[in-house]
Amino acid sequence: MSDDNSTPLPGLRQGKAAAWFPFLLSVLALAVVVVWGLRIYPDLPETIPTHWGPGGVPDAWEEKSFGSVFMPQMIAAGTTALMAVLALVIPALMNPPKDPSAWKRYRLEGAERATISVLGWISLLTVLFVGYLGIHGWLTPDEVSFAWPMVLYLVLIFVMIFLPYRRWTRWADAQAGEHGFTPTAEEQAEEKLWLPGGIYNNPDEPLILVPKREGYGTGATINVGNRAGRTTVILFLVVFVAGPLALVFAVS
Repeated sequence: MSDDNSTPLPGLRQGKAAAWFPFLLSVLALAVVVVWGLRIYPDLPETIPTHWGPGGVPDAWEEKSFGSVFMPQMIAAGTTALMAVLALVIPALMNPPKDPSAWKRYRLEGAERATISVLGWISLLTVLFVGYLGIHGWLTPDEVSFAWPMVLYLVLIFVMIFLPYRRWTRWADAQAGEHGFTPTAEEQAEEKLWLPGGIYNNPDEPLILVPKREGYGTGATINVGNRAGRTTVILFLVVFVAGPLALVFAVS
């Protein structure tokens, strides 16, 4: 089959709506929480807590209004809208190679869909996390438990950064194989150096930060193939994930 970059490839643009499915779930989940909140709005007290400190004890209150009651949902809606805008401009940010092979074009399409899906799942998880806290605050305003929900939220964020890339990589390989396109030996060798999510894994490369893979955006990514890169990742997780979580549990 022809490998002309100007020729549309079969199946390349079909089914792309599936990558946007998490955004649809985000909107539906947000709508459910808001509708439910509107139903109980008349029964809420005239003064409601708007912030909870250590241990989930409220430390700030405001008079009941649409803004004070639904502020978390408005923040979640704004986050979803921001993620959707980022997803729309993904094609302009991918920095595709000049003359990609047909197999590579399927892979790049898969990477684009995976990135859209990741943004959508982050939006959905944020809506669910904020929705849980909002409902908890409406029902039991004197104490809101957020330690375990935050742990679950962060864990799922990390999981959903990688799973969509695995899913859409398999889709790209299936589409390319179905239509007779296979990677060259050079492309196969390059593929072995990259993990799902665009993480570099080359033990022969001494650098910690390396340029992103061609066609997968601009900037740099981490190389976990050497000890320094793995140590950097561990330190990041300890400082920015484990540390804050330990503080949350210490005061809860």
